[in-house]
Amino acid sequence: MRRSRFLPVFFSILMVTFVIVLVVRLRRDMREPVKNAATPPSAAATTTTMTTTTSTPAETMTIVPVANATAPPSLRRPPLVQNSEEARRSSAPRAPAPAARPPQPQPQQSALTRVFAPIVKALGGGTSTAAPKPGGMPQTSVSQSQNTSSHAPDRDAPKDPNSDTTPPQLISIEFVPPQVHDGEEVTIVVTAIDDLSGIRGVSGTLASPTGKALQGFATQREGETNRYVGRVVIAKDAEEGLWRVNFLNMSDNASNSVTLSYAQATVPRTAVLRVVSSNSDSTPPTLKNVWVERRSIRGGEKGIVFVEAVDDKSGVYLVSAVFQSPSKAARLGAGCQHGEGDIWQCELTIPTCVDCGDWQLEQITLQDKANNLATFRTDNPLVQAIKINISGDACDNTPPVLQSLVLDNNNIDLSRGPAIVTITIVASDDNCGVAGASGQYVGPGPGSGGFFPLQPSGDGGTWTGRFTLDPRAPRGRWRINSIQLNDRGHNLRVYNASDPLLANGVFQVR
Repeated sequence: MRRSRFLPVFFSILMVTFVIVLVVRLRRDMREPVKNAATPPSAAATTTTMTTTTSTPAETMTIVPVANATAPPSLRRPPLVQNSEEARRSSAPRAPAPAARPPQPQPQQSALTRVFAPIVKALGGGTSTAAPKPGGMPQTSVSQSQNTSSHAPDRDAPKDPNSDTTPPQLISIEFVPPQVHDGEEVTIVVTAIDDLSGIRGVSGTLASPTGKALQGFATQREGETNRYVGRVVIAKDAEEGLWRVNFLNMSDNASNSVTLSYAQATVPRTAVLRVVSSNSDSTPPTLKNVWVERRSIRGGEKGIVFVEAVDDKSGVYLVSAVFQSPSKAARLGAGCQHGEGDIWQCELTIPTCVDCGDWQLEQITLQDKANNLATFRTDNPLVQAIKINISGDACDNTPPVLQSLVLDNNNIDLSRGPAIVTITIVASDDNCGVAGASGQYVGPGPGSGGFFPLQPSGDGGTWTGRFTLDPRAPRGRWRINSIQLNDRGHNLRVYNASDPLLANGVFQVR
């Protein structure tokens, strides 16, 4: 009985208390806007002036704090007067200031929001989250912007005068003359500079208007200038129109290189040559038929592949064929000679030690006299149908295996001049024997590195390669990036930098 009387009394008291607290909070919140409107700006709210770097050094930008900007004019605090001269100037009459922008109307809250907001504030311990301003843009303070800029990289940091980490820079490309007829010669002039070690080579390719014809070129330095000059003979019956430099490769003496391309807009759009042709040929040759002399061949023998190809104008100029082994680790290429009519004969020399089984014709490449190129692969039914079965006494379908790699020096000092880096590898093959080896090295600079051959040294399993680093090569961490091995059966394997066997191929240059 006592419990039943106690509960109603307790809840009645609790309800009365809650209503009192609610009324007090409502009255106080209704008074807060009035107090805030009459509160003068804080003494810490001062005008901040930031100097901006523009074309006029004396130009400044003034940032007005929010408190001073939104306060009524009668309550804005004037800036502190530094001396009597400034006091005299401040007392002089001034032109009337432009009318202040009227305050933006604030969105009105609903009745339920005005009633329950104080309750939520009271139950939330007095904390609140500021609503985002219209537009949704975050507010960034001046101090945050200054902190961000202080962590920007220092582009004015001095560069090591002995370390060339920058590839050559292209200045311009021009053709002399800018227009030629098919069958004539044109001079290409590439102007480029390098910041430290000097340019070692400049080369590239020209592409026809349709991109079906390619023409390579190499250049030589013109005296002691920054001009690199090459000569290109435009083929007879070449495609008429604007030929462009679609690729340009430049390297310096410190092993930094860069490849520019027309597709990526790193080659100037003005690097074009106008070709005039009375018999413009823009169509590559067409593959008509393919067949083999013998379906089965033994290792050490020769086979013949016949290719029938035609061209509409200038005529077929080059034909080549490539076969792929059953394990897809080896390839055999065949150069072709022109026979009777439209028939070309491609002679295939089979190694004595080879992957045994059906070798698939992988591709046939045709080129006409106007340099238009076409490649036909296994998606073409004529190519897909051609297979040659190769057999022999020694069958090898596995590439060589790299066993170890060692550098003669892992700490290269270039302060006394150029240095030679020597690489020694041990490789083996299970049957045919290792036939060739080569490698690639890379440095810390963008595009830095190069390739090197390896030669057999001592026994058949040891191979040695060397390359020279220029005294101005980039300082830092270098490494052997890849090793390529092939055996006498043309089986090929490439070991990349991620392979544990190349873990010892790291060296420091200082």
